[in-house]
Amino acid sequence: MIRDEIKIGSEEGEVFDKKQIALAIRNSTFSDELKCSLLEDGILDKCLGCSLKYICDGINQVVDDYVEKTTEVVNNFNFE
Repeated sequence: MIRDEIKIGSEEGEVFDKKQIALAIRNSTFSDELKCSLLEDGILDKCLGCSLKYICDGINQVVDDYVEKTTEVVNNFNFE
């Protein structure tokens, strides 16, 4: 069974699933990408002044760090 939900039920109520958040961020480094629905839907025209900007910037940094830490150059080729 595959669950694609960011919230899970617990005895305390609903909680956010870190695994799903981490997978969404990781998957954005492959063939997906991260976008802001506030910008896409025209609710905001720029990030400046948005209360979520700090979090979004942190997510972008996590993506960059993940790519850097998991991308390994195995060999270099020179065709000269």
